[in-house]
Amino acid sequence: MANLDNLGDHVDGALIVQSQSQKEVTSNALDNLLSSATQAVLPVGIADAAGSPSVADRSLSDDEFFGHFLFSLSGSPTVAFDVSLPATGNHAFAVLNQSGQSATFKVGAGASVTIANATARLLHSDGTDVRALAPAT
Repeated sequence: MANLDNLGDHVDGALIVQSQSQKEVTSNALDNLLSSATQAVLPVGIADAAGSPSVADRSLSDDEFFGHFLFSLSGSPTVAFDVSLPATGNHAFAVLNQSGQSATFKVGAGASVTIANATARLLHSDGTDVRALAPAT
């Protein structure tokens, strides 16, 4: 069977197959993954790249992105920065930017959303474009 799209490539994201023993163990693991994907907070520290104070970009892995709902940005970058998201699946998520700089969430060359410092936004990525689902607060 296929993986759950919103869990990315996570090893526990496989659906339960009929011949599997201890289905309750896999079911519990899936429940935990879904709970994290809809409620967990990932603190994301942003800092200037070593030797290049003009770059503070960050990429989120599949597990980081699909395994969390709220991304809390902090740190001390000296410039605005990009946060690159995986080019797979669909995921609604929230961002709280307390990094001191603007953060642009994007997937490759698709549509992106820039989030000002001291702002929270509800966003969605379809694996190509990132769109705001609600106004900034």
